[in-house]
Amino acid sequence: MRFNQKDFGQRVRSQRRALHMTQRELAGEIFADAQHVGRIERGEKSASIELLIELSEALSVSTDYLLMGKKNKSGIRVQLMAVIEQLSEIAQKL
Repeated sequence: MRFNQKDFGQRVRSQRRALHMTQRELAGEIFADAQHVGRIERGEKSASIELLIELSEALSVSTDYLLMGKKNKSGIRVQLMAVIEQLSEIAQKL
């Protein structure tokens, strides 16, 4: 299995959308600009190791998932924790 930059970008975009984040919001989380996020999502740019880790944390997925599309149980657990955190934040605002 080989790394595919376009697939990587599609996984970033898909997960960002699943979390209801804009490119600008994601960019703020990873200390980048929205144009760079857009280039990554279109497969025009790749990410440094540092940025890969930031993306993984901001999107609540494993680096394996972003790089190769591999899902693991701990990745699902992280996603569930992110949803719980988001719901808690919403509940506090009510």
